[in-house]
Amino acid sequence: MDTAGLVLSMVGTVAGVVGAYFAYVAVRHQLSRRRHRPTPPTSAPPAPPAPAPNPPPASTSAPTGDDTPRYDVFVSYDREDADWVRPFAERLREKGLDVAYDEVVSRPGGVRVHTVETAIREAAHGLLVFSPASMASGWVRQEYAALMQPSIETGRLFIPVVIGEVELPGFAATRYCADFRGVSEDVQARRIDEIASALRGDRR
Repeated sequence: MDTAGLVLSMVGTVAGVVGAYFAYVAVRHQLSRRRHRPTPPTSAPPAPPAPAPNPPPASTSAPTGDDTPRYDVFVSYDREDADWVRPFAERLREKGLDVAYDEVVSRPGGVRVHTVETAIREAAHGLLVFSPASMASGWVRQEYAALMQPSIETGRLFIPVVIGEVELPGFAATRYCADFRGVSEDVQARRIDEIASALRGDRR
């Protein structure tokens, strides 16, 4: 082989090597990119947790408290009968009852109608002392209506206590009546016991 042919052969060889090298570099670059490409997830990523619900707004209303009555009984009467009512109420207290009537619940400077209305509403039961004076009193008639209506609607006790010659109104006549007219001390004591037992709800 002459010199010119040898040179051409060497040039061809070098060109082939260089071409192979650059081809390898290109392939290696592609392989490197494929190797470092992140693998796509096989499933959807978990959903983010739902936000916690907002807490309910705080109540701005005042607490109502319980329904425990403040008094066991409210006693309605005419002031002409106050001398009879005071010892009667005291004997009920001795039986463990909390007794309300106008002289007990009244406060200096208070409005009588509001004070009595509140006491009736806060009493568990009602009692009305019937006498000629109370039957003629417009004030007592108002208290009678305020005591009788919840007795009819909710079952609260309404006890008529008779101390004079009167005819009971129709609704009052349907209730248990404690008659104190012309009875002895022993009978009075027994009837007070019966009233106290009824107000306490004692079972027989």
